Amino acid sequence: MKKSPFTRVVITRPQVQSQKLSNRLTKVFLEQGVDLPVITLPLLEIVPIDSQELASALHHALDQTEWVSFVSPNAFLMCDQLLKKFGWTWPKHLSIAVVGGGSEQSILDSGIEYAQIIKPQDTGSWDSEGLWEALLAGQPDWTNRRMVMIHGEGGRNFLSEHLKDAGAVIDEFAVYRRQGLSKEDIAWKSINPSEHSVWVFNSSQAGDVLIKRLREFEMAEQFLQNETAIVSHPRILEKIQEIGFGEVLMIEPGDEQLIKTLLHILKTAL
Repeated sequence: MKKSPFTRVVITRPQVQSQKLSNRLTKVFLEQGVDLPVITLPLLEIVPIDSQELASALHHALDQTEWVSFVSPNAFLMCDQLLKKFGWTWPKHLSIAVVGGGSEQSILDSGIEYAQIIKPQDTGSWDSEGLWEALLAGQPDWTNRRMVMIHGEGGRNFLSEHLKDAGAVIDEFAVYRRQGLSKEDIAWKSINPSEHSVWVFNSSQAGDVLIKRLREFEMAEQFLQNETAIVSHPRILEKIQEIGFGEVLMIEPGDEQLIKTLLHILKTAL
């Protein structure tokens, strides 16, 4: 195998998703003759909100609604975990709205029953704006329609505002919170300014955590000018450029596009 001038790929997703992608990339690289390690640096930790009262209220709302939306794979996974922990099962009548393919795959993998899944068909529109257009296309009139929205604490409320403006009745539940990777976590030891890495970001908040920790560690952040990052949304692009990455590539969302892009830039650099 030839050596790329890049020395590694750094995955910044939360731990479970980072490990899943790392395993897949390692396998693909081996098959494609790319000799490059994949490092996981889960800049954001997903902390579930475990509350019997929350689980009961959530199940009651799901039982009363026609629609449920999940902002991310974590939103579904944490919701599923919460319901199971306190003995609740999923209603089978739900129409499910998701931003993109990652959330859809998590739902399919779970084996739950549902009426339908709606998502933006164009991967370039895998965001809240794209989901709103997809929902309108399938159901133009949202007057008095009920929607349960599942997400983490904080975040954008674009879809909620547009549904309310269209007359929908909204119940929102936060089932997890995000926190930055602890300063004491051993994963920080993987950062080495002498490496030439390709970083994968799917969150602008992860960029905030990275730059904050670098400054706390008193590590010269100028090395980021020589690093390459891959992102999948304009907001993430803006943040990663802001914190100092020298090259930032924006791709369409989805792991297939990510893998294709990584293989291209790594093989081109050989």
